[in-house]
Amino acid sequence: MAEQTAIGWTDFTLNIWWGCSYSSPACLHCFAAALDRRTGGNYFEPGVLPRRTKPQTWNLANRMNRKAIEQGVRLKGFVGSMMDVMDNRVPEAWRDEMWPLLKKNTQIDWQLLTKRAPNIKKMLPADWGDGYDNVWLGVTVEDRKHGVPRIDHLRAVPAKVRFLSIEPLLEDLGELDLTGIHWVIIGGESGPGFRPIRQEWVDPIIAQCRAAGVAVFFKQWGGVKTTSGGCAINGTTIKEFPPSLAA
Repeated sequence: MAEQTAIGWTDFTLNIWWGCSYSSPACLHCFAAALDRRTGGNYFEPGVLPRRTKPQTWNLANRMNRKAIEQGVRLKGFVGSMMDVMDNRVPEAWRDEMWPLLKKNTQIDWQLLTKRAPNIKKMLPADWGDGYDNVWLGVTVEDRKHGVPRIDHLRAVPAKVRFLSIEPLLEDLGELDLTGIHWVIIGGESGPGFRPIRQEWVDPIIAQCRAAGVAVFFKQWGGVKTTSGGCAINGTTIKEFPPSLAA
């Protein structure tokens, strides 16, 4: 659990379980897998199943919701930095317990991100309807082959806010269909062996977002360290968010 995070587009992270498996080229230099190894884990290794986190970790949702109410603000919570919420290897009971936890903590906009886009529709809760007001659904879009097709899967399910995490951006994505998308995060890879991002890949995405009225958050250029390249683009920073639809 993390009440503080270096992820610029969220306020804190909540991990219902811990662990994941390789899904696409975006996973090659996974920061979560590296953190797991540094802390003595092996939950990102092939064939190793994720572990459920402890009750006090789950309770972070309740504590942060109370904090938001006390401070009179809305917070954003990322589910989850050390997991993929649509992972079909974990018991469905874990997700069945997760959904009510997120739904009841209404002072938080929950950001759910997956690389397993085909699983989204079948893994939403029975009472999802048109979507929970305080739950945002997103997919990773790192390249044309693996990432861009996820957008159609995301668009096929109802959600109050849909977003794309174009991080790490690995190539020119070409023309994107942003119909039904409300927010786009863009970022370069960081860490040893990082794959450089190019501005000629970034500028067309921002232009398409502007044309479609989609909020843009440019996170970083990346490099050996997260902060190596900074986050200014064309002399300015772009860190926009979609409007919250929750009461």
